[in-house]
Amino acid sequence: MIVVEDVHKRYMTDHGPGKWVLQGVSFAIPPGLSVGLVGGNGAGKSTLLRLIGGVDVPSRGRIESNCRVSWPMGFGGGLQPSLTGRQNTKFVCRIHGHEEDIRSRVAFVEEFAELGDLFDEPVKTYSTGMRSRLQFGLSLAFDFDVYISDEVTAAGDAAFRDKAAAAFKKLSDHASIIMVSHGEGTLRQFCTAGIWLNEGRAHWFDDINDALREYKKSQLNHQISVLLAEQLLPGNQERVALELEKIQQRLKAVVLLEQGMAGEPAAVDHEEGVRVIQEANQQGMQLVGLGQLAQLGCNLKPGAIPMLKKYYPAPHNKHLDLYDLKSQCVKVESIN
Repeated sequence: MIVVEDVHKRYMTDHGPGKWVLQGVSFAIPPGLSVGLVGGNGAGKSTLLRLIGGVDVPSRGRIESNCRVSWPMGFGGGLQPSLTGRQNTKFVCRIHGHEEDIRSRVAFVEEFAELGDLFDEPVKTYSTGMRSRLQFGLSLAFDFDVYISDEVTAAGDAAFRDKAAAAFKKLSDHASIIMVSHGEGTLRQFCTAGIWLNEGRAHWFDDINDALREYKKSQLNHQISVLLAEQLLPGNQERVALELEKIQQRLKAVVLLEQGMAGEPAAVDHEEGVRVIQEANQQGMQLVGLGQLAQLGCNLKPGAIPMLKKYYPAPHNKHLDLYDLKSQCVKVESIN
């Protein structure tokens, strides 16, 4: 269990205390639950990870854990710049009491980080991505109950990203993960719950999809506010009006999909329906009609309610109920 209670955090600047990055953040993460942090740039995601990982301390409040928590993967601190990657790895092994098997753990980090000859060069010569890969390998070399990741799956080339994703998948079998990632697919793949950070506050969601959807709505509303301000400037009216219409249409699609998920499907015209279907696809859903279900060899689960009622104009003039294939349907073979 990790408990975050009334945590505030701000940093000192050349002009005195800075603004509050986190204000009154409170939540509890139960054992075995993986959580994704979402929010805009500067929302405090990395700060919160550092606090949970113990590499920084709150200005006020407390954080307690009765489990073994890793340092944030991808965090550049904690390494001695003048030492090589190998020397840093040996040092960390000794701190964790692994003098006896230090050789095998160093070999693991060297192989995983894929730094080549640079593993024996000073860390101060490494790029940010190379430091992240070394930190990632170091974290995997030890057993933790909770692993903390700050965009580490984005480090390196495509092959290394695939390797990192495979490592996370293996970790999720026996440990939980607290993760920051700008990739929605990555968060959905590894996280069950979500925390949306906004204006220094933390909002807990039992479902990561709900956290992502609320974050997306806040982004779209912010874009609308910015455009409305720009619209007052001379010569901007036509351009802004077009951009406003597009964003408002997307926001409406998000809201309609949200209503359908809550059991209140909306009847929309064909054009609106297409936008909702596109939004559903972005959220990892697939909306299908009853006719498609038969073709796919699936049946509806008992009591399933349509996500959307899509209207087809003339010559059809009918509504088509759409359901989420992944959550509301089952393969025919699996039905007794």
